[in-house]
Amino acid sequence: MKVLFLYLFKQNAQSRTLRVAPLTHSLLAAYTPPEVDVSIIDESFQEIDFDMEVDLVAVTIIVPQAPRAHEVAREFRRRGKTMVCGGSYPSLLPDEAAQHFDAVVIGQGDQVWPQLLNDFRRGDLKQFYRGNPEVPPETVPFARRELLHPKGYSILNTIQATRGCPFSCTFCTSYAVYPGFSALPVERVVREIDQLEGGVLQRKIFAFLDNNLMADPLWSKRLFREMTPLRKFWITQATFSITKDQELVKLAAKSGCKLIFFGLESFNTLSLRSVNKSHNTVERYRDGIKLLHDCGISVSAGIIFGFDDDHKDIFSLTLEHCIELGIDIIGANILVPYPGTAIFEQLDREDRIIRKDWSKYDGKHAVFLPKHMTAEELEDGRNWFNWEFHSYNSILRRAWISRSAPWITLPVNLAMHRVRNGHVEESRKRGKDFSQAA
Repeated sequence: MKVLFLYLFKQNAQSRTLRVAPLTHSLLAAYTPPEVDVSIIDESFQEIDFDMEVDLVAVTIIVPQAPRAHEVAREFRRRGKTMVCGGSYPSLLPDEAAQHFDAVVIGQGDQVWPQLLNDFRRGDLKQFYRGNPEVPPETVPFARRELLHPKGYSILNTIQATRGCPFSCTFCTSYAVYPGFSALPVERVVREIDQLEGGVLQRKIFAFLDNNLMADPLWSKRLFREMTPLRKFWITQATFSITKDQELVKLAAKSGCKLIFFGLESFNTLSLRSVNKSHNTVERYRDGIKLLHDCGISVSAGIIFGFDDDHKDIFSLTLEHCIELGIDIIGANILVPYPGTAIFEQLDREDRIIRKDWSKYDGKHAVFLPKHMTAEELEDGRNWFNWEFHSYNSILRRAWISRSAPWITLPVNLAMHRVRNGHVEESRKRGKDFSQAA
């Protein structure tokens, strides 16, 4: 029996420059019986051969990939292949996904994947498989990273030490797959890190793909102390509230942390409160970022435009703060009310959802009516921000303030500078004076 795991196209300037290997399928491959022939294709840099000999195709899907996933499923099914899907899209919209796939995995796939394979071999595949919200830590195997194309990623080795997040932001889809927070035993995580393979650099640097690695500070401190002798470099994602704990940040840095992604989202306190993200304290951004930079940790920040308390000046105000604080990397997007989330239900009740084409739910398009500007102004403002933030002047100013891990952050900023003309063109096509977008 042959199984193909498929990642769909997901690429932008940042991901092309700092391409981090996904983990889902190499982990599921470790749950697969050894007699099953397993392969992985990542459409970001590999072609899909729809005529390849395979019995079962498993696809992980996020919401904006749904239309492409439907196309891929149609092509494989037309050739008699069985299609299975999992991820946030089918977990949020299982009935819709079931119209295009033979089986749908809702939530975590660890424990249901072996059952699904067994059902398939017996000719008794179910339409829906619901993952257990709690996966026993002792049952989680080491991922089969040897199945990944070693030259396809900047960071080949990825780890997941925790799952889920204790917070409940109204726009987040994490809960659809990980309804609770859990952590693997520290010894188990350190053992896996120590056994990472690949070339010299590949063994040296890795990424934690956790939603919120440091949600449990006591556990994290133990982990970082145990990791320090391994002399690795790593990047991750966390909540900005960790900067209140200097010991935690310093231990992370000592253990090799070089970059952390934070969902700062906004410099508007009212906006943060409106989406249940009051654990972000705008007043702490300056001191927290300085602490990170002083420890040699670069800051990658997620910014969201389009909250109900955002006015037209939000773009210029955010730009001013981001440059002044020396934020190293920015992912600036428009608020996405993913179907199934609280924010979608609110906007739908208010009759403010203007698009239900999931391919537009990518953070680049306004799919709802903002309160204090038009949808076009929201898109143009986001484009203006990206244009200005990735100017040479901004890159140099921020690098001078930060002075941390430029070997990671500078290539990303230069890549974003090269593609920013595309953002301008989107606005000019509508006859917009781009210099006045904000």
